[in-house]
Amino acid sequence: MSHANASSKTGHGPRTRRFFIVSLAASFASGCVPYDAPVSHRLQRLIDEAGEPPRSLPLASRDPTSLEDATTAFIERDDALANRSDDIDARVLSIDDLRLTVIENNLDLRVAAFGPRLAEESLNAERAKFDAVFVADVSYADQDLPTGNSNIFSITSNDPALDKGSGIFTETEIDREVFKGGAGVGVPLPTGAEVGVKQTVEIDDKSGSGLRSSEDRAGTVFSISQPLLRGGGVAVNTASIRLARLGVGVEAAKNKLTLIRVLANSEKAYWRLYAAQRQLDVQREQLALAIENLGVVEQLIGEGLTPPVERFAAELAVAQQREAMIVAETAVRLRSRDLARTLNRADLPLGDPEAVRVASDPALVRYMIDADSLAERALEERLELLELELKLAADAVKIDLAENATLPVFVVDFQYGLGDRSSTIGSSLAGSYDFDNPKWAIGARAEIPITNDAAEARYRRSLLSRLQRTATREQKRLAIRQEVFDAADVLEQNWQRILAARLSVIAAGANYDAEQRLFREGLRNAQDVLVALQQLGKARMNEVKVIAAYQVAQIDLAYASGTLLGYAGTEIAPEPTATPDTAPR
Repeated sequence: MSHANASSKTGHGPRTRRFFIVSLAASFASGCVPYDAPVSHRLQRLIDEAGEPPRSLPLASRDPTSLEDATTAFIERDDALANRSDDIDARVLSIDDLRLTVIENNLDLRVAAFGPRLAEESLNAERAKFDAVFVADVSYADQDLPTGNSNIFSITSNDPALDKGSGIFTETEIDREVFKGGAGVGVPLPTGAEVGVKQTVEIDDKSGSGLRSSEDRAGTVFSISQPLLRGGGVAVNTASIRLARLGVGVEAAKNKLTLIRVLANSEKAYWRLYAAQRQLDVQREQLALAIENLGVVEQLIGEGLTPPVERFAAELAVAQQREAMIVAETAVRLRSRDLARTLNRADLPLGDPEAVRVASDPALVRYMIDADSLAERALEERLELLELELKLAADAVKIDLAENATLPVFVVDFQYGLGDRSSTIGSSLAGSYDFDNPKWAIGARAEIPITNDAAEARYRRSLLSRLQRTATREQKRLAIRQEVFDAADVLEQNWQRILAARLSVIAAGANYDAEQRLFREGLRNAQDVLVALQQLGKARMNEVKVIAAYQVAQIDLAYASGTLLGYAGTEIAPEPTATPDTAPR
């Protein structure tokens, strides 16, 4: 079955795809989501190209080169590759420059720096929850009331003519205008109470049937509403502030942890670049030796001291070293680009990865480490544990809140007011403060859950969450101790590897010299020299590798203990008598 038939039968052909993309674009545009011109252009192109095959990647920017031409040009690069130096136009970077640059420019640190600031603003918002609030209201009503009968009434009087009389009030048609206004202050208290003071005024004008009535009223009301069970108490109502303060601590710990992690990773990238550049230097020297050895072979062939077949082994050695050289160059570019991304410097673009050259030499000293003491220190210094402790403190606050939420609602309300009414606003306001007409009221409200299952479930969940975090803390403490012990063992292992690698380089160098001397004397062939050259190269490459691994192991040990090399640092004493230069050969 062809692809077109399959598409038509399954209903997923170009038309369906185009409809899907157009629908998606319409939904996106109708959602009132703002997007700039580049995004709009790409969206339109996506719609226009719906159902079309993807565009091909233009790999070549110029005419391709044939394999034969490329091989010829490649061979001519031997001398240039062997004699080239990376120090030309390179930015020399020391380990101290690295740390300062990372702190100033690294994007991960810039992003992480917003965490504490956001947490601080959340804390400020929570602290403002008890700020006083000014309240005001005003209303105006104009009513045209029709005529109507109202209540039936009876009269009791000493006048027999009026006594026991009865009648009906008839409301005449009136025009009524009522203006009400008030202003006051409301203050939430840390106890959970709501306290308020409000001044009110009311103007009530009535007119109808040739009569006019006006009454102005004024009053001052003080009120307080205090919950006694759920939602009551300073601890409950300030819990959000304490949680926000703990959140500031958590974000600060995360920020510092990010700083330590980024600096540690950048230093690792630095030493990996050191290893790549030193290994490239080794490969250049190996290539130069192979080329030199090829010249010796051709000279001996010309003098008739060795058969022409030996040239093939020498040329093979040059070809192998050339390939290793290419791989080493690529490794330098990759490591340089990794470091440049971390540094984020304008003068170290990613497109020019070879623009940096490491300047600091590794510290080849053996460190005497008390792993037990360092593990105990790590339990105090590791910011992950501090973050867990802060979260445990927050869990305790949340438990108190959840427990309070299981209580019934019981609120006591109290009001005390002063008021007066007169024909003018001024007189009613003045009369309201003579305390002739006080009023007060007290009341209580209660809400008692019948089952309370939801609140109790949340309370149990908060308890279980804290127990889980406590177990996580113990798990983390054990893992940190293991990290310290493992890092200490790896550090000692890599030191021993440096000594072994140094001895291997010495032995391989002596072997290569001996094989080359014997070859000149006709006692060895070129293949033996090739093997010796390969062994020398492997030994030298391995030495650079383990030296860089020793530096990385130091960084890992410092990180495991919650510190950084070159700052507060780990307290590890060097053993000056155990350097590779004084170690047994």
